[in-house]
Amino acid sequence: MNKYLAEAQAMFPQLQKDQQAIHQFGGVGYDLRQSADYILAELKAMGVEAKEIIDCGIVATIGKGNGKTVLIRADFDALPQEEQTGLPYAATNGSCHSCGHDHHASMLLGTARMLKAHEDEIEGTVKLMFQPDEESVTGCAAMIKAGVLENPKVDVSFATHIEAGTDRDEVGKVIWSTGVTYSSSDRFEVTFKGEGGHGAQPHVTKDPITAMCQAVTSAQHIVSMEVPAKERAVITFGQIHSGTVFNIIPSESHVSGTIRTYSSDVRELCTRRFKEIMEGTAKMMNCEAEFEYRNSVDCVVNNYDLAVEMKPWVQEICGDNYFTSDEPLSFGSEDYCWIANAVPSVIMTLGAGTPANGYIYTAHNPHIHFDPNCMPYGVATFVNLAINWLKAHK
Repeated sequence: MNKYLAEAQAMFPQLQKDQQAIHQFGGVGYDLRQSADYILAELKAMGVEAKEIIDCGIVATIGKGNGKTVLIRADFDALPQEEQTGLPYAATNGSCHSCGHDHHASMLLGTARMLKAHEDEIEGTVKLMFQPDEESVTGCAAMIKAGVLENPKVDVSFATHIEAGTDRDEVGKVIWSTGVTYSSSDRFEVTFKGEGGHGAQPHVTKDPITAMCQAVTSAQHIVSMEVPAKERAVITFGQIHSGTVFNIIPSESHVSGTIRTYSSDVRELCTRRFKEIMEGTAKMMNCEAEFEYRNSVDCVVNNYDLAVEMKPWVQEICGDNYFTSDEPLSFGSEDYCWIANAVPSVIMTLGAGTPANGYIYTAHNPHIHFDPNCMPYGVATFVNLAINWLKAHK
């Protein structure tokens, strides 16, 4: 067994302690004070220099202070859900770590402990980034603006995201792509405006509900008939709101959702045609549409050379329990894209439980739980990647 994996396995009780504490604290967006204070206290206790560069955004550095710099990133925000896991350490404050970010933060704390213990082996600097607000995709950009990629300047970056609920999510399995990994995401909000009135007299109204329903149906024409067959796109409507009672035609209706794609050309096509269809359908139905895109993120594109170079270092940790692909891994989005746009980067997924072993829920489900035995593999992988890359590029 690789020495780092053996040490990470021995560290498992501490990893669980950290993960369960952060899980119970929960918190959404930047409202992560309990978790941030916990992380800062743990880093201080292990003798690691750390500072908060934005609200609940923490950066720590380990190493000799010369040579090149590797950044390892973990997010630690939860989602605004009522947790339904029944776990003894479940959050009770209306938030839920249903995307596994508590495990990400615990693994990065474990990485800090191990790197500190092996600091004499680090031929450069490892920078650890504990990020708030990944779910609303603003935290990464805010930390970049605050200087996370500078002083010392970051040369390459790694991150991982745990996954459960599918057959490929064997515990400790490391999966990564040699190219596009996560999709772009463009969040839209559309308000259809008409003229309300009595439900018995639709002819004297301008009904925004029928306009909205027609537009929602028509938008799927983009995916089925306009996106090239070899490409992929998803248009999802997640919220529809309108009206107050059954017999009144309202003056407005609202719809929001996301458009997800894997290439800039398809992204431009979908976002342009979606807006045209929303506005054109509204006009056809004698209404108007007010349109806005917000909280958009690019595709996450792994650096090909780095993705190839890291393969033997991953194999040293997980043996044959890995998988690489030139295909995208997920239609999920990640604000890690801003780091990947700035420096050569690779984001991996880490298996954390299959349905056969009782892990039947996937991310963002308030019932989801993950197999904590994945965490030593994440720690050891991070440590092995950082130390070996710095050694190879000193």
